[in-house]
Amino acid sequence: MNSDEPPSTVNQPAPRVVHLDDGRLWRGGQHQVWLLLGELARRGIAQMLVAHDGCPLTLRAREAGIEVETVHFRGEWDWRTPRRIAALADAFGANLLHAHTSHAHTLGLRALRQMRQRGMLVTTRRVDFAIRRNILSRRKYKLPGQHFIAISRAVRDVLVAGGVAPERIDVVHSGVPPIAAEKLEPRAAVRAELGLASDEIAIVNIGALTDHKGQRWLIEAGPEVFRAFPRARIHILGEGELRPALEQRIRELNLRGRVILHGHVENARLKLAAFDLFVSSSHLEGLGTVNLDAMLAGVPVVAAAAGGVPEIVEDGRTGRLVPARDAGALARAIVEALSNPAETAAMIERGRRHVEEHFSAASMAAGTLAVYRKLLAAHAAAGFVALGR
Repeated sequence: MNSDEPPSTVNQPAPRVVHLDDGRLWRGGQHQVWLLLGELARRGIAQMLVAHDGCPLTLRAREAGIEVETVHFRGEWDWRTPRRIAALADAFGANLLHAHTSHAHTLGLRALRQMRQRGMLVTTRRVDFAIRRNILSRRKYKLPGQHFIAISRAVRDVLVAGGVAPERIDVVHSGVPPIAAEKLEPRAAVRAELGLASDEIAIVNIGALTDHKGQRWLIEAGPEVFRAFPRARIHILGEGELRPALEQRIRELNLRGRVILHGHVENARLKLAAFDLFVSSSHLEGLGTVNLDAMLAGVPVVAAAAGGVPEIVEDGRTGRLVPARDAGALARAIVEALSNPAETAAMIERGRRHVEEHFSAASMAAGTLAVYRKLLAAHAAAGFVALGR
């Protein structure tokens, strides 16, 4: 354990954590789990990841020296997967299960009740979608033996509105690792790779092509932006089920060649410095860590004020905020950012400092570890004794 970590109380059991993630792809949530695993390993925390065989998170965790077990996550009513998780947790001597997706939350609850050793389920909630109102969903969030980590105050408010007691929720902001200057891919090389003209004003959006990411409003902002800046182009990096609909909207607005859908781009955060402006168009967003990546890369940010985004982007200080689902407001903010380079440069510098001070991967891990220790201390006070491996 590092010297920056507070010592555990004498009788408090040390965390032994089994992380559960059923994501098959590499998205923002899996990136956050990978960062957390690395930071907790650096602090000497005993942990194991349970995930799909061959998925990107499994491969990267193993490369980092994290202990990994694989299961085939099936439907939420599958009885075999919770039993397998419980057996793995018992063999590991786990006192905490940590679920990182909604599906893993359900399976973790069922596994918890099959473990021989008494433990606790921690679930990280990353989205600000309302909890479904059906009886089964509401019951799931009220069952005993669990605690929630919300990645923003906005997500916390959604959980409370869904019936979760406030004392069963802690807010721990997601974090991003620093980007060393030498790690950033050269601007000229990235622009050549993605087909950006040397004199182009390149606007970028990064995210899965799904409804809540709101790329349709960015596309609809395009005509006003291009009238003010004919050399501007909008580049959307990401893939998803809405590609056909977005392509259709681009054709309807006669924006082919001006709005470009690049699909999935590997290591997109390391390419950000090649762009002149980052735009977040989401109308639902748990926190929006890609805004943090842009700030660290020195790229100005215009963002829709969805979910936890205002906890990152402070309007007029670290970026520009506009109402969600408002293409006109988005267009005007983009034009203002490009028209006022001195003001925008000041926001870039304030944004970088803001991220470094408040949204590091280390601070995320420290906050998560504090939640673990609080829960284990409460269990110890109730007579719970952790088992070693």
